Amino acid sequence: MRRLFTLLPLALLFLLAFDASPAHSRGGAAARKPAQPRADRPSNALFRFKRAFARNDRQGEWDALSPGFKRRINRMAGRTVDVGDYSTMRDQHARDPRMRELRQWLPSASLSRVKYRGDGYADVVIRFGAPIIFGQDMRARMVNHNLWELRVKGEPQPYWGFMDDKSIRVFRTRTDNNYVVEMRDPKGKVTWRKQWKPAQIQGYREMNRWYFDGFGKLEDEFMSKLR
Repeated sequence: MRRLFTLLPLALLFLLAFDASPAHSRGGAAARKPAQPRADRPSNALFRFKRAFARNDRQGEWDALSPGFKRRINRMAGRTVDVGDYSTMRDQHARDPRMRELRQWLPSASLSRVKYRGDGYADVVIRFGAPIIFGQDMRARMVNHNLWELRVKGEPQPYWGFMDDKSIRVFRTRTDNNYVVEMRDPKGKVTWRKQWKPAQIQGYREMNRWYFDGFGKLEDEFMSKLR
């Protein structure tokens, strides 16, 4: 297990550089119909990661990874690997020469090619300002997700989830139009539920985001070290 966490931070950062929990209207009135979420672009995902990296924002870096990628990490670890594990290992490897090289050249990285696959995925090529570690051009797979966000007055962090995630959802009650967020286990049993009156809500919105999801041969190499 220690070996996993030693490899995890560098691998995640390098994978990201090389190559942000649900349907919301089932069982109640539809949450206020927002405007169609503005389509995101793959280049925005790279920008968000670069900005988080520059600000030393570990949560922002972690959020750039897709749910699918995190599930694969969890399966190999045999438990849930979270942003706390990621942040701890980032601290431990802060002085690694490769990390300094990444910090130097990551700001110049851009997408030199994007090929949309038509199934919510895109294959991209990331180009750096200079060859680093594994080269100047790196390939990655990205995935597109729609998500919702509910902000409650007086609470610093929003509630949010992916539109197609059945484990967490938001909806409005038919009787009093209250907002409800609930979580369910794999068997569909409600494990957590909270409700607010409309006056307590600061805002609700639906968004579209691209995430890093796969990293080709580099990911295969990384995965083999964790088995």
